[in-house]
Amino acid sequence: MEYRFAHKDDYEKYLVKQMRAELTVASYMMEMTMFFAWLARLYPNLEVYQIGYRIVTRYIEEEVKSGKQISTVNKKITSLKAYFHFLWVTGKIGMDPCAKLKRLPNTSEEDNFFLSDDEIDFLLHTIHEDKANKIEEDIYFRNMSFITLFLWAGLKIQEAAHLLWKDILWEGTSTIIGVSLGSVRRVVLQDSKGDYLKKYKQFAEKDSPFVFISRQGKRMSARSIQFVLASLSRKSGISFHAQKLRNTFAVKKLKEGYTEEEVADLLGIDKWIIPALVYEEIARM
Repeated sequence: MEYRFAHKDDYEKYLVKQMRAELTVASYMMEMTMFFAWLARLYPNLEVYQIGYRIVTRYIEEEVKSGKQISTVNKKITSLKAYFHFLWVTGKIGMDPCAKLKRLPNTSEEDNFFLSDDEIDFLLHTIHEDKANKIEEDIYFRNMSFITLFLWAGLKIQEAAHLLWKDILWEGTSTIIGVSLGSVRRVVLQDSKGDYLKKYKQFAEKDSPFVFISRQGKRMSARSIQFVLASLSRKSGISFHAQKLRNTFAVKKLKEGYTEEEVADLLGIDKWIIPALVYEEIARM
C-alpha cells in the first residue's frame, strides 16, 4: 500500500530551522513515516487535515497493545505532537489533533537522574502550546527563561531566584550570564538559547534589579519557582524539578566531551558526583 507523508520536506526543513539535533530530526521523520504507513492501511483516502484526535489515539492504543515499551510509545507521542504542531502553526491545518495528547505514565522515568532528549522536546512542546493557546506572553517567556537557566545554563534554583539583570549581557548571538550568588562564575548561552531571557526582559519590572518578580512586585523565591516548575511537570506529564534539569545540563556537557572537572566548574561546585549507573548509561549513548 502506497502512502504519502504530507508536507515531508517542509517539516524536515522546519525541524532543522528549530535547531533540532541531527539524530532527533532523523527519529522524528522515521516515526512520522511509520505513522503515515499505518494511516494508509486503515484510512487510505484520508487527507492530513481530516486527521482527528480519535485517529491519533487509535494509533497509540495499537502501539501499546502490540507490546511496545512505554518509553517507545512516548517517543511516538512526542513525534506526533511535534509534527501536528508544525502543521497548525504554519496554517496547514485548522485544528491540532494532538493538542490534548498526553504522554503515558512511566514510573521508570520518575527516578531518572536526567531528562532524555525526547522528554525535553515534549516539555518544550507543552510550554509552546501554552503560547499557542494565548497564555499571557510574560508568563510564557518567564517559564521558558526558567527552563533556559536550569537546562541550558545549569543554574541552581537559588541562583535563578537571585539573578540580576545587570549580570546578563547580550553580545552578538551569545548571552553571557554572570552568577553572583554562591560560586561566582560565568555561563555562556550560544545562538537562540538566550532569546527567551531577552524577550522576557520586555515585561520585566523596570524598578527591580531582579530578573524574576512576583505579581506583588517582589523577588520570586526559590519556593515560588519550584511551584511553577511543578505546575509544568504536571501539565507535561514529565517528572522533573530544577535539580533534574541541572543534572541534564551536566550530562549533556559530559556527552559533548567535557571532563568531569570542567562540568563541575560550569556547575559552580568542587566536584560533580554522578551515579555509576548513569555514567554507564551515558557511555552507551
